[in-house]
Amino acid sequence: MTRLFNIIGYIFRRYSPAQRVILAVVFLLLLSISISLVLWANRPEFVILYSDLDSKGASKIISDLQGSKIRYEIEDSGSTILVPKQNVSELRLRFIEAGYVGQSISGYELFDEQKLGMTSFMQQLNMRRALEGELTKTINHFPGVSQSRVHLVMPESKLFEGGENASASIVLSLSPGRYINESQISGIAALVANSVEGLNADAVVIVDTKGNLLSNGQNEEVAMGASSSQWDLRNSVERKLEAKIQNILDGIVGAQNSMVEISVDMNFEKLERTQELYDPENVVVVSEERHSESSANMDSTNNINNNSENENVVTNYELNKTVEHYVANTGVITKQTVAVLINGKYQDVEDANGATTREYVPRSKQDLVQITALVKSAVGFSAERGDVVEVQNLQFDKSLVEDDQEYFAEMAAIEFRSSIISKALMAFGILVAFLVVRALLKSVGGEIELPVLIGGGGNSEALIHGGNQATGGLPEGQIIEGDSMPAEQEAETQYKSDAFMAKLSPEAQAKLRAKDQMTTEVVDYSKKNPEDTAKLLRTWMTTNNGNQ
Repeated sequence: MTRLFNIIGYIFRRYSPAQRVILAVVFLLLLSISISLVLWANRPEFVILYSDLDSKGASKIISDLQGSKIRYEIEDSGSTILVPKQNVSELRLRFIEAGYVGQSISGYELFDEQKLGMTSFMQQLNMRRALEGELTKTINHFPGVSQSRVHLVMPESKLFEGGENASASIVLSLSPGRYINESQISGIAALVANSVEGLNADAVVIVDTKGNLLSNGQNEEVAMGASSSQWDLRNSVERKLEAKIQNILDGIVGAQNSMVEISVDMNFEKLERTQELYDPENVVVVSEERHSESSANMDSTNNINNNSENENVVTNYELNKTVEHYVANTGVITKQTVAVLINGKYQDVEDANGATTREYVPRSKQDLVQITALVKSAVGFSAERGDVVEVQNLQFDKSLVEDDQEYFAEMAAIEFRSSIISKALMAFGILVAFLVVRALLKSVGGEIELPVLIGGGGNSEALIHGGNQATGGLPEGQIIEGDSMPAEQEAETQYKSDAFMAKLSPEAQAKLRAKDQMTTEVVDYSKKNPEDTAKLLRTWMTTNNGNQ
């Protein structure tokens, strides 16, 4: 560690004060960016704990989080609380158990703790409250319903008097983006009516939190003849027939080249008929009665004897009778009107100049006849009902679609160019920043050298220079060790460094220049007279050995 600090200190001392300030600022900037990136990467992911909270529940939850020292965030003016993702499940269970969220709805639990001395009025009131709570909990489980309130009016029954009928009012708070249909509303009304004694379904009023009336009542529905259900049935039949025809046309003329509209007349009358038919040709004896009388008169004086007999026959006949009871079905299709619009074809046409353009070509009559036959088969065409099928070929106006396509294509191109320009500006900014820093370093004392001390044996040191200027033309990264560099090259390298010469006094600079000149002359002489130089060296070596 000490050696590392020595190396850093050695490197730092080689630069001027201005260069040291620049290096310190760059180092601190890089350090701050690194710390910011590490903090951002380790930042916990916050998710919604609860939303749409009231102020009382939110304050209790925040106090609990502060006591537990759990980080949290508040949004939507305090109605939404966010916590770290790894804690959300545990906190939800804890706050539900504590009763901070959700409504505590009491049903028949009110009778778990009975108090002595309760009056009959209090008992009836608790019974109504319990019934309202149980209905509320049941309705809250319906899809699309987040909360609800049930209010029951149950008049007190009196002896020898006909009591008034009960009534109910229900307020529904629907989930965002959800709605309930009429069948669900009727189901809620029926549920409440069958749960309360003496309550009819038409006496149940259902509204939402905005005050809109959702239930219309059974009487109004009967008076209107269930027109909404009839309209839904008619609309459903039309849509299904249109989908069948559209699938056929898309396979023939292609997508978005045809339009289909169907109008269906349906009979919703409910007809019941009872008919009795008699057949006079077929007579049946139902019953027959016979009465016979006989009498005898005797006159002894005149010697006369009269005997008489009388017979009365009554026969009942019944004609053959047939009784028919006929009930006609509702929702029978009485007439269909089908309108089909077909777009033509487009083909590429080359003009005299060689330019290619798209030209519209109408459909042939044979194609229209074939399409008409297919449409009739698909909808179950019946001439007896007076069905009408009309197929026409017209050119579609796609100018708006083409303009929209061109607009979106242009916007996509602009967005692509903007992204390229932004990236280019970013790269240009980095390059300009590098050039500015480099020019600033030059202005305060030359280019920055990046020397690194490499430890060797003993007190020897190796110096790695980051640039060629500092090393006198040596390749970048070349290692210069100990005395391996010639003296004249080392002196020349030192003199070429303006920063190094600027730090020396005039006398030292003069001595170095004289030494450099002497070294240069010796080197030049050695190159010109190598034999004499070798003799001189041998003489010095012999002399040194003799002295030793």
